[in-house]
Amino acid sequence: MDELNDIFSYCQKNMEKILEQLKKEIHRVRLGSKSISSFLGKIKIKCYGTFFPLIEVANISIIDNMNISIHPWDRSIISNIDKAIINANLGFMPTNKGDFIHIHLPTITEESRINFIKKIKLQTEHAKVLVREIRKKNNQRIKKLKISEDISKIGENSIQKITNEYIQKIEKFFLYKKKEILGR
Repeated sequence: MDELNDIFSYCQKNMEKILEQLKKEIHRVRLGSKSISSFLGKIKIKCYGTFFPLIEVANISIIDNMNISIHPWDRSIISNIDKAIINANLGFMPTNKGDFIHIHLPTITEESRINFIKKIKLQTEHAKVLVREIRKKNNQRIKKLKISEDISKIGENSIQKITNEYIQKIEKFFLYKKKEILGR
């Protein structure tokens, strides 16, 4: 039974990773300066021979809902910050003003909101596929164990319950994000 518990634990841990990765990707979808500033802070900037998150080398200020300014503590790394933001491919271009970087976020139209939802839906469906692949792999691991058919069925049912739980969590997160994007 320890082997079965290890499989359940492994299964749950991997499905949790998929859910967390999905949340990370979806949080990149921005609606304004507040949602993008937290993501900007995590962008890795090459400086002093290594990489640092932007939040550790600069001050990120929200001017208003559509404007952000980034003031590096060391002006010599401003071009590295500029390049890192461009390479992050977030859908806007930073403007290097010499002492700081200005970001103007484009206005979000109803059409772009619908496109955001389509993109998120694709990511959500992909996450569900990955969860189902984990279910399949773990069911195969159960079949390889030298256990009775009844215990094997109980194990597969437990894996299915875990799978259903994560599919539901993924769908619930999608619906939450959809409501947030549409503002309804």
